[in-house]
Amino acid sequence: MRGRARIGLLTLDMKLAAKLREISKEYGVEIIHSINADQLPLDVDVVIASRNEGLSIDGRRVVYCEDFESLDECLERALEVAMCRPGRGMVIVAIDPGKSLGAAFLLDNFVLKTRRYGSSEELVSDVKRFLSRHREAERKYVVLGATTNINAIKSIMRKLEDAISGVGATIMVCDESFTTKGILPKMKGISRDEYSALVLSLKSILGLG
Repeated sequence: MRGRARIGLLTLDMKLAAKLREISKEYGVEIIHSINADQLPLDVDVVIASRNEGLSIDGRRVVYCEDFESLDECLERALEVAMCRPGRGMVIVAIDPGKSLGAAFLLDNFVLKTRRYGSSEELVSDVKRFLSRHREAERKYVVLGATTNINAIKSIMRKLEDAISGVGATIMVCDESFTTKGILPKMKGISRDEYSALVLSLKSILGLG
């Protein structure tokens, strides 16, 4: 997943560039920043830019920051344009509720990002924002791995139900034993909890896609 895409950034705003580079680390994306489109590599087909600056884009596909409520959403859309078709049919968040929380976020079977969380509140807040950004998707699922700690599962489910009740997502519980079979090679830079969540997401895709 890491380093799977390169997105161009065309701006004179150094603060904007710094913020996007920081966000891009979570998504495993390389941001190629320039103030001149002619200096961007030819294989960088999608560019993030600001309408206010009016810089020439030279025919590449462009995503404008002003069209989104946050830079996270802007980068997600740029990735979607670069890696898969616009118009999301299915959105999945797969959660590993083990000793520490891990989650994988998918758009139409494309792994957008994985992340670890220090608390269930932080996780639920991120899930809510993600699903709200993609509320127009035809199908939305939250896949929760089962653990021996039933109380922990119930607690997270209650928080999720309260948080995402307005976005039309289905919450499911899957047998987490599937995550121990090693169907994916362990990727450098990804935690055990993120890996478990990623494999859980693949199981959900096999059952729902």
